[in-house]
Amino acid sequence: MSQPLPDYDQVNDALRGVPSEFNAGEFHGQLCGLLCTCDSLQLHDWLMVSLPERDTASLSPATQALFQALLDHSQAALGSEEFGFQLLLPDDTAGLAARIEALANWCQGFLFGISHAGVSDIQALPGELPEIVEDILNIARAENFELEDEAEDESAYVELVEYVRVGVQLFHEELRAEAGIAAPSPDSMLH
Repeated sequence: MSQPLPDYDQVNDALRGVPSEFNAGEFHGQLCGLLCTCDSLQLHDWLMVSLPERDTASLSPATQALFQALLDHSQAALGSEEFGFQLLLPDDTAGLAARIEALANWCQGFLFGISHAGVSDIQALPGELPEIVEDILNIARAENFELEDEAEDESAYVELVEYVRVGVQLFHEELRAEAGIAAPSPDSMLH
């Protein structure tokens, strides 16, 4: 992969400057949900879904470049056989509660992305995908986080991130392999 995943705080700052109600995690989750259901996605098409109140051309060149880098990296990572896909989340210097909240937001965004692209009946999805989507839905619904043992909580968080990361990669692969599910075109997502 040629480009690294952009920095969470940098994407958050760009979103605040747009302005947008989304944080970087939810924004990236939406992107990944769309990428899992669409073979090719252009920056304009993605932003028409995630930032419909903004004209792509009105974004600063730096913001456009940052969002394009996020799109390019995510699209390449999901399509790669190297399993280099990562969730855009705060780094380990952020508090655990903030990272857990960002993970929940990422999951909400992912669910929005797949829903917007036309995935409405999760039970019709192939293989283990219904269970994976249900688990992502449960993580997205998490509101209160009772943190008790820092080491155990940190370990549980790492396991959840890894589960979501692998689950999203599997989701992407399964939809590509499933002959009965046609990936929608970018034009169909705009309506």
